[in-house]
Amino acid sequence: MSSPARTDSTMPWQARAAQLLLFALAFAGLVVMLALSGGLTSYGMGNMIAPWLLVWLCALLALTYDGSARGGVRIVTIVVMVFVVLPSFSKALGAAGPAEFTDAALRIVLGLPAIVLLFLPETTAWFDRAK
Repeated sequence: MSSPARTDSTMPWQARAAQLLLFALAFAGLVVMLALSGGLTSYGMGNMIAPWLLVWLCALLALTYDGSARGGVRIVTIVVMVFVVLPSFSKALGAAGPAEFTDAALRIVLGLPAIVLLFLPETTAWFDRAK
């Protein structure tokens, strides 16, 4: 039993998985911000919201993946997510409490696979397809 040939208009599962991971990460960020915002000072809130703003930007970019997005959107998403994930490692390792660790660990656990998926050849081909 063979599967039907995929047309160029069908997003590969790798790109769809990256898109869904970015949406899940944005939602998780919203939940984390709402859960932890009560006990934070304005400085602490700003320190925690900065990486989540970048995540939400990537989620907005992910909205275009199945439409008009091209290679530039993929590259911008990768670069921004690298700026989110790399500092999260030091944040997780130097966490003062479980809430701070969870905050950073979520960005690592969901962001790193999204970056890897965006580097795969199938995803690259999807963003480099002809209009």
